[in-house]
Amino acid sequence: MSLYADFFRESNFRLSMSKFIGEVLISYCLHISQISALGLPRITHFEFICQANRVEPSFEKFNVFYFVTYIGGFYSFSSCTTGVDPCNRDPSKSLHDWKQKFIYIRRGVIPLDMQYRAESEGVPRVNVSVDFIEQEW
Repeated sequence: MSLYADFFRESNFRLSMSKFIGEVLISYCLHISQISALGLPRITHFEFICQANRVEPSFEKFNVFYFVTYIGGFYSFSSCTTGVDPCNRDPSKSLHDWKQKFIYIRRGVIPLDMQYRAESEGVPRVNVSVDFIEQEW
C-alpha cells in the first residue's frame, strides 16, 4: 500500500494508527489511501480536541461535526454548518504539492479491513443521531 509522505509530515498520522482513525474510515467505507492530505488532519484534530477535553472520540461524535466530500479524486471532510459549532473554524485550504512524494508500507502495518471505495459508489452519508445534543460528552 502507498501513502503520501505529507500524511506523516502535515497530518500528524503515525503508525500504529489510532483506533479512532480506523473507526472513522471503516464507518464511512473508505480506504486511507483515498483520503486527501487535508482530510486526514480533520480526523486527527478532532481526536486531539476530544482527548484534550477528556472525551472519548467516536465516529458518532465526529459525524456530528463533519461530513464526507469528494474533490479531485480524493475524499475529505468538511465542517457541518447546521446546528453545531464547528471545532475548526479556520481549516487549512491547501497543501501545495502534497502528492509528489509517497512511501510504501506493508498492508499488515494497518491491521484493518478497509474497503477501497469506487468513485461510482458516490459520497457516503451517515445521518447524525437525533439526540446528540442531549448526550453527555
